Amino acid sequence: MSTPLVSVVVPMYNEEANLSELHARLIKVLAGLDAACEIVYVDDGSTDNTPEQLEMLLLQPQPICTRAVRLPHRRGKTAALSAGFAIARGSILVTTDADLQEPPEVLPMLVSKLRSGEAHLVVAWRQQRQDTLLRVFASRLFNSALRWITGLSLHDMNCGTKAMKREVAENLEGWLISDMHRYLPVLAARMGYRVAEAPVPHVVRRRGRSRFGASRYLRAAIDLLPVSLLWWRGWLLWLLLVASSTLLVATRYPFGWLGLAAAMVWAAGALRFWLRRNRRE
Repeated sequence: MSTPLVSVVVPMYNEEANLSELHARLIKVLAGLDAACEIVYVDDGSTDNTPEQLEMLLLQPQPICTRAVRLPHRRGKTAALSAGFAIARGSILVTTDADLQEPPEVLPMLVSKLRSGEAHLVVAWRQQRQDTLLRVFASRLFNSALRWITGLSLHDMNCGTKAMKREVAENLEGWLISDMHRYLPVLAARMGYRVAEAPVPHVVRRRGRSRFGASRYLRAAIDLLPVSLLWWRGWLLWLLLVASSTLLVATRYPFGWLGLAAAMVWAAGALRFWLRRNRRE
């Protein structure tokens, strides 16, 4: 079995309705690439028929090397990506979601940007988002905050469709805990890698349902601190929160305690992350 140049890693949870179409389209797209490819599906503890469908798929002859790994219970997208990266063999690693909202047909464009030397990591920039207003607003707020903190002019850092060189993925491995997958582009840039974006169409999810819950907003906020402290503006933001809250408490405005509590919780989350990361290393 020849070593592939491109490995497409697809994390999924309860995507039985999309797997058949997703696989057919990936096969067609990768067959058109002038390179050896493989597909790595990562089942994140699905509770529907996704595992059975994957098992049946793997029993059939495939024109493109197809492999799968199953996590025993749901661990989240970051853990699923880490598991996929661990068995992927390509020198270019591509990630895409199983919901088909970013068409698989855009993957060759991302790969070409890497092969040309334009970037070490390319993240898709979803055009005309087909999501709820709340989700679009939260995404814009998140990206605006990251642009201010990091100084990077990226518009859609949390898009699930990305392509990166293996070296980048290996150096990001230590960050693949909690829900840190959404920060991979800014972390790669902080390490000195060239990061680019590519506009891609965004379509309505036709089958299955999104599992984007309110808890993810909280996890994103908690994970932001250890990331933000890699830039001076992140330190400035946290220090301003502490200073303004302390001033409010000193001038007998009780709600200043809320700001101090938020600052301490944020700091505790950052400390917990660094401890977990050091244990992993």
